[in-house]
Amino acid sequence: MAITYEWNFNFDVNNSDNIVKTIHWRYNGVDGEHSATMYGSCGGSEGMDFDAMTKENAIACVVENNSSEVDMQDNLANQIFRKKNPETITKTKEW
Repeated sequence: MAITYEWNFNFDVNNSDNIVKTIHWRYNGVDGEHSATMYGSCGGSEGMDFDAMTKENAIACVVENNSSEVDMQDNLANQIFRKKNPETITKTKEW
């Protein structure tokens, strides 16, 4: 099954002038019953009006302050792979 990726955003906005101060983000990868997530925040673009903010603007801010979207997808894919193929498992014994 292919991994699907989804962005989620919340914004801290200056109440007096509607300018985005902080973008809080979460990037999710889902492959069937397995999922992984990355999250963080970045400063809003200088003078970015909340009403004019687009998803592309928010993604650009995240990518500019982190790694490329492809690198982020690789990170999520690796997390999912490790969940599907764990190096260790927990076992118990009934004594």
